Amino acid sequence: MMRRRSSTVQALLDVAAANETGENPNYAAIRLANAPVQPSAALDEEDLKIAQLGLETGEDAVNYFTAATKDSRVKFVHLVPADTGMEFKPYTLDVVPSGIAVARGEYFTMSRSGLVHCVLRKGTNATECISMNEWVRHSTFFNLLRSISYFKYFIPFKMFRQWRSNVRQHLFAQQRQRLTARLFLARASFCQPMIELKREIFELKKASFIMTPRPRVQSDPLEVFMEQQIVTRKEAMAMCEAAMKRVVEIASKACETVQTLDKNKAESEDPRKRLDALMAAKLEGKNVKARSMNAAVEERRARKRLAARAAEDRGLLSDFVRLADCMMVETVVAHVLQSFNGELLADFMDTQHKVGLFEVMVGFDETGTIFTPTLDDFFGMSHRIADEIIALVSRIPRVLDARGCAEHCTSAAFASKFDEVIRSLPLFDRFMDSLHNKFRDDFGLAMHNSTAFDPIRPVYEESKAFDPDEYRAVTRSFTESRKEFEQVCVWQKELDKMRTRESIGTIEVTSRQLKQTLSPFIEAKQDLLKGIIRDEARVQCAEVLKTLTRRVKILEATPQNLKEYATYVEQTAEYDEREMRRIKGPVDQMYALLQMNDVKIPPDDLVALDEMHSYATQYSEQLMAAKTLKEGELTAQSEQLDKDIVTLNSNLSEFTSAIMAGNFIDVAHFEDPEIPVVRKDLAMMHHRLEQLTSLARTYAGYKELFGYHADEFPQLKKATDQLKLVDKLWASVADWHAQHDSWILGDLTKLNAEEVDQKMQLFAADIFSLNRKINSPVTEKLMEVVEVFKPTMPLVMDLGNPAMLPRHWERLFKAMGKSYDPSKSFNLDDFIKWGIADHAELVSEIGGTASGESQLEKALVKMEVAWETLAFNTKEWRTSYILVGIDEIQQELDDQIVRTQAMRGSRFVKPFLKRTTAWESMLIELQDIIDNWLKVQAAWLYLEPIFSSDDIMKQIPTEGRLFKNVNQVWMDSMATTVAEPGVLQVARRSGLRESLVDANARLDRIQKGLNDYLETKRLAFPRFFFLSNDELLEILAETKDPTRVQPHLKKCFDGPYPESP
Repeated sequence: MMRRRSSTVQALLDVAAANETGENPNYAAIRLANAPVQPSAALDEEDLKIAQLGLETGEDAVNYFTAATKDSRVKFVHLVPADTGMEFKPYTLDVVPSGIAVARGEYFTMSRSGLVHCVLRKGTNATECISMNEWVRHSTFFNLLRSISYFKYFIPFKMFRQWRSNVRQHLFAQQRQRLTARLFLARASFCQPMIELKREIFELKKASFIMTPRPRVQSDPLEVFMEQQIVTRKEAMAMCEAAMKRVVEIASKACETVQTLDKNKAESEDPRKRLDALMAAKLEGKNVKARSMNAAVEERRARKRLAARAAEDRGLLSDFVRLADCMMVETVVAHVLQSFNGELLADFMDTQHKVGLFEVMVGFDETGTIFTPTLDDFFGMSHRIADEIIALVSRIPRVLDARGCAEHCTSAAFASKFDEVIRSLPLFDRFMDSLHNKFRDDFGLAMHNSTAFDPIRPVYEESKAFDPDEYRAVTRSFTESRKEFEQVCVWQKELDKMRTRESIGTIEVTSRQLKQTLSPFIEAKQDLLKGIIRDEARVQCAEVLKTLTRRVKILEATPQNLKEYATYVEQTAEYDEREMRRIKGPVDQMYALLQMNDVKIPPDDLVALDEMHSYATQYSEQLMAAKTLKEGELTAQSEQLDKDIVTLNSNLSEFTSAIMAGNFIDVAHFEDPEIPVVRKDLAMMHHRLEQLTSLARTYAGYKELFGYHADEFPQLKKATDQLKLVDKLWASVADWHAQHDSWILGDLTKLNAEEVDQKMQLFAADIFSLNRKINSPVTEKLMEVVEVFKPTMPLVMDLGNPAMLPRHWERLFKAMGKSYDPSKSFNLDDFIKWGIADHAELVSEIGGTASGESQLEKALVKMEVAWETLAFNTKEWRTSYILVGIDEIQQELDDQIVRTQAMRGSRFVKPFLKRTTAWESMLIELQDIIDNWLKVQAAWLYLEPIFSSDDIMKQIPTEGRLFKNVNQVWMDSMATTVAEPGVLQVARRSGLRESLVDANARLDRIQKGLNDYLETKRLAFPRFFFLSNDELLEILAETKDPTRVQPHLKKCFDGPYPESP
């Protein structure tokens, strides 16, 4: 970059060059003279040397003196501050001749030692020395700071900020002047109306929309408060309507005044009217002096100013009407919000009130303690007050709607409605939230304090379902009645000490209504309990008196024999003084309780009470006498009891002997199935034994009553056991006759052989036991007939086999030479007569065959039934369905195939051979269907996603067409299976197995063609040999998306690859 060269230095260089080249130095001097220096400045030899060295700027001089020595040609250089325009660069200097530097008045002298700053002013000469190093360091720091944007542009920025501030101040002054000129109070036409509007606003603020009593003397119900608010709102509404009416009149009058002013101005400007007025004055002879030209000019100017002012006022009429309307709306809205927040809410939040504003009744219901009105009622009250006040305010007439003002404000679309303005204000929402929170807090504290009413809660619960008639009908003891009476007394005390009122914020919780509701119940229950206790005392007193009378009568009697003595001892065993006090004490307590509570007792009850006390005294005296009597007679009565027990044992021995004699062991009665004689004798023996047992029980009780150990009477036990054995013996005889006849003569096809066998075993065991215990001719006879029947039991078991069918009976009849008629019945006695014993082996063989065939048939039926509940399970997969969960079907199929093959090898299968063979064929075909089905499904699941790709279908079209056919067969078969999933239905479906076999063959061709196609791709690009078939198919199926190859690159090529997305 070329350095700047001063004109002075350039002139010096020109002079030096002229000397060297022989040029006339006058020309150079002329150029030097034209340099911007003082005319008196003289050039010396030192200046010429400086010019020759090319020192032009302060930097050049610094560089020179830094490298200079003592022998340098130039010792001093004079410099002055360079002209940098508006930029402040104190370290930027220009080299000038000494004369010019001195003429400047401020200059620098530089040498090897440093710089001297010289300032020459009028009356002042000052110098300052600076070393070269210090100057260079300061200059470097200054240039470094100047390179920072803040310092580089500080002065321009400061000037710009000052200019912007001045412009803003000027614009503000202009706008303020324009606004001041448009103020309504600054205009004569609107000043007085605005003052009157302010006065009406002040009057409007006196209207009170909400009334809160101050001070609070008593709380009122919510309904009373609402009625007071209605009256207050009506009064406030009347004041608002009157004020708004006056405001409308003021605004209308102001509009009319402005319009009149404009009309007068137009009339004053009409020249014809002025000429007519002048001619009229001349005709009347009046001396009318003509106005001067200056006066006329001034008058015209004044009229113009007045007309301009009238036009401006007329243009402001719309703004004035809108301002008046906005002022009134703002006043009403602000006053309503002030009524909400400054009056109602402030009064509710005031904690200095000693009485709540609203009276709230406490009560109970099924859920617990309740308050009336409820919290929701107070929420509704607050919304209702706000809604009604807003609705009333919305009916206040607007200035915009007035007839005299509406024409000046043609569009009222900008005017908002009162309700919209109030409801859109956040202050209104905060008021409603604060009001609700206040009610919520007060009710929450009231609910917390309601635990004081918990002791009264049981009173409410009982009073709710209390029915005096039902209560009286319930039988209860005196202890229970006394406990309830004491509880009622406790309730009465709790009710008496319950606080009547409690102030909690805005509400005054009162229990007056609760007390008025529960007090009658407590009094009624108290009176009812008094009556119940009084009646119970009368009844119990009568019962105790009756008991004492009876006991005294018993105690006065004297026993004459053992029975009377035992009865006397038994009746008086529990008679004592304590027992008497126990039954008499409740009566005394009841009457004492009645007297304590000032209950009047009828005279008859008092007489009965005295009589009870009299008999109680006699009872005590008779107890002592009875004790002496019992002790004196005890020995004699005990001896008599022992004699009677000896007589009883003798009678029992005779009874035991009679049981084992007579008709009870007579075999002659065995053949009679009814055995009437034996039954009659057994009934008599049972009656006799009951008499002896009762007598033994009575004597044992006497023993215990007299304080001795009771006898066990072993003879009684022996007689009882013997009678039971005889009973059982003859019952077995009767049962044998009945069973034997039914077995021998009953229909053999209906005979239950297993039941016969069980009963025969029981008969044998019972008869053996009876013979061992009794050993009488009857038991021996019974054992004999049972043993005779035992050889017949094998025939009974074979012939009574329930598996015997007509074909078996026909075979058996044929062997005995008899003709078989299924319509005729036959019995065991018939077979015995026909000589069935000679065909015992044949009977056993036929019975075994019938059992085996029956088992096979049952097994076959069971297998058929098992398939009725089994069905193929399917689930949706892509566009079709697939089989799932066939393990149970496969297990059942394998099991049945094995069992069917085993059946075919049985010797009993002949009657069911055709049926069994058909069933086996069906099972084998079902197995074949399932195998082919699963094979097709596996191949279809693998190939279906592959051939879903259009790219694959285009590359191997032959295999694609084959797969379409297989896919259609698969979808049709699966749709039919979903509709009819039963296993038997699938097994019997026509053509299913053949279609599946054909589908498998086609799928094999498709697989082979697909493998050949992949092999060609691998041969075309050998790197594909590193990929599996599935991976290669995934790449080939997405040929339009090269990014699908990325996950497989690491298998095809070595090297790092990013993770696939």
